[in-house]
Amino acid sequence: MNWTIVSPLRDRLAESPMWHEGEEALYWTDWYGPTIHRKRWGQERVESWTIPHETVLGSFVFARGGRLLLAVDSGLVLFDPGTGETTPFANPDGGREGMVYNDGKLDRFGRLWVGTYELTEQDPRGILYCVTPDGIATVADSGFPSCNGPAFSPDGRTMYFSDSVGRRILAYDVSPTTRKVANRCVFADFTPDEGLPDGLTVDSEGGLWCALYGGASVMRFLPDGTLHSRYDLPCPITAAPGFGGPDMNILFVATGWSPGVTRPEDEPHNGGALFAMETRFRGLPEPIFAAKAEGSPFTSPE
Repeated sequence: MNWTIVSPLRDRLAESPMWHEGEEALYWTDWYGPTIHRKRWGQERVESWTIPHETVLGSFVFARGGRLLLAVDSGLVLFDPGTGETTPFANPDGGREGMVYNDGKLDRFGRLWVGTYELTEQDPRGILYCVTPDGIATVADSGFPSCNGPAFSPDGRTMYFSDSVGRRILAYDVSPTTRKVANRCVFADFTPDEGLPDGLTVDSEGGLWCALYGGASVMRFLPDGTLHSRYDLPCPITAAPGFGGPDMNILFVATGWSPGVTRPEDEPHNGGALFAMETRFRGLPEPIFAAKAEGSPFTSPE
């Protein structure tokens, strides 16, 4: 595989590579930083912002007005890279002890789907929420130690979700007219040797790409669940894939330090780097979250 390394950074756990079409820039995070990085196309410099008073940055999405919506310890907050200011938006999980926000993505209809993570990975208290731009949150599904993914088919009608501890990807029907999900089914499952399904992304042909945490690889599945291809990486902790570049044909994969490593200088496999590979596939542009000025801390019963 012709993997290249995007920047000299070696994050403890790089996550969420996402291309901003308007800025022609790649964003990604360090989950433990908690830090956001931005690298503009054709430039070597990487800009970074560490979020104060937080311990983890589970995920982010692009929001209107040049802001980012972050999933951090204190809830969902709007972050302005220009000023460094954060504004509370919503906190549907309500600060439950031992829980943090984790992976999240916007669907094709502009809603945020974000899950939570139980820090011991033993207690299935994780919840997948659907959050509207006015901050109303709905429990879409629950009962997972760790919520990862999600990703959406090109037509927006199918959501894919990684039940990482369960070693499976689930698929759901979603609709623009309701925040509920339907027809949950197992899309793919994995053996212990293959690793844990983690971050997901979808290409324009409907192929689903999954990073295998502990499996040193990314797999691509056809829409019917058939394994199409596997791409190996040089480090075991592969956390999240995402497409970018001006032609949306570059696959970026975020990675983390190898098990047992406590300092970046001791990492033997370039773990923590953001890798890139040109492909024959193209990704899809990321939607923008049309966040209202203030959200709501409450969960709708719908």
